[in-house]
Amino acid sequence: MILARIIGMFGSIDMEMLVKGQETHKYFTKEYDIYYINEETDQLEFLIPEESSLEQHLQVTDTMFINFIRYLLSVNPKRRPTARQALKHPWLSYVY
Repeated sequence: MILARIIGMFGSIDMEMLVKGQETHKYFTKEYDIYYINEETDQLEFLIPEESSLEQHLQVTDTMFINFIRYLLSVNPKRRPTARQALKHPWLSYVY
């Protein structure tokens, strides 16, 4: 269910990651629909990610801050910044 929340907030997971993922089959069908097994009924249930936004959850209007947080939380590790890269983000040097 956490994956559905992440997808709802940040968009779909890169196909390259899903194809290469060793655990993808535990959470996605062959068509890459997200699912889980309901423990009470032992039934497979599909999850439809509910769209949401960081702005909505963080309740802030600072677009540079939202951009910075989105940058830090990039799902794809190839796009996620290193600590050194993150420290160079403009939001950290912005004078308020």
